[in-house]
Amino acid sequence: MATSDKNRLAFYFPNARALSGSEIASLPDDKRKSAEAAGKSGVWLEVHCPDSSCVGKDGNVTLQAAGIEGKKDKGLWLNVFCPEDSCLWKGGAELP
Repeated sequence: MATSDKNRLAFYFPNARALSGSEIASLPDDKRKSAEAAGKSGVWLEVHCPDSSCVGKDGNVTLQAAGIEGKKDKGLWLNVFCPEDSCLWKGGAELP
């Protein structure tokens, strides 16, 4: 289940774990440098992804979060904050 405060969201990702310091150090230089160049804090995760099933045709990574159900084609943000398409614009006179 997702929890939130004003600025952050928290999720439980099954079959995922945070990488240790030694595992991060052993990552390819280009991966680590790219993350450092972003200038933002974050967490390196390892996720069980058999047969690249969590990588879409467009190259985007999709992770399943426990307690969040919804249409796969909507994405996490709309599934959490726009359940049952409640905030989608449907026509000229309809405002969300």
